[in-house]
Amino acid sequence: MPCNDSKTAVSLRLDFMLTGPRLRRMKKALLLSLSLLLASCASNELLPSESAKIDYEKAKRMLDNGDYTNANLFLENFSAQHPYSQYAVQAELLRAFAAYKSPQYILAETLSEQFIKRHPRHPDVVYAKYLLAMSHFRQITNTEHDQTQTRLSIESFEQLLTEHPRSSYARDGAARLQSLYNMLASHELTVGKYYFNKERYVAALNRFQGIVKKHQTTPSIEEALYYLAASYAKLGISAGARDSAILLRHNYPKSEWSSKAAEFL
Repeated sequence: MPCNDSKTAVSLRLDFMLTGPRLRRMKKALLLSLSLLLASCASNELLPSESAKIDYEKAKRMLDNGDYTNANLFLENFSAQHPYSQYAVQAELLRAFAAYKSPQYILAETLSEQFIKRHPRHPDVVYAKYLLAMSHFRQITNTEHDQTQTRLSIESFEQLLTEHPRSSYARDGAARLQSLYNMLASHELTVGKYYFNKERYVAALNRFQGIVKKHQTTPSIEEALYYLAASYAKLGISAGARDSAILLRHNYPKSEWSSKAAEFL
């Protein structure tokens, strides 16, 4: 792509749906290649000087002014020009933030991962972990689509809370985790009901059991317990149906699903 097409390249959004580890790596590689191309075509304004301090302050001003796309490109050039300066490490984190705010979530994800691997003991590594989790979080669409990003976000937030429980990001992480659990449970409930309606009762039962075991704090639990009882009943396992109905009525006596489960007692 010629340099005079850089504006087109900046606006390019890789919004096609790719799933699976190999395809996700391909998507990240494409974005990194695009970023390098844009950096090589940067205008003089985005080229660094001989002073790392001056350039670092310039990058911070760009971020303060909300010029995130250009800040990302400038910080890419900064890393090449000043790889061993006292600002080099912090510039890596600033670039991850700039990518996140652009918003280029896949690039932010990649840059955050790189920072965590390169600087595991850095004082600000907790922020890189938070950015990584948020980058996954922002890529979530809805509960009907593939839940890869939901699971990756859960994994990242759980790691953040486990390793940095007293950090300033812990409270926000905990709140987002609950919303993520809700999303995932809702997705599993939707899939389970699909199998149930298709009379694939074993597959349905496995989904509902997963919700009951892993997502007891989500709004989906009551309906999942009802359908778990119903799946057992369809399979002729009356004891399982009765136990599930008893559990539902005991824990959620006022639930509409509790009333519906009376037929299994």
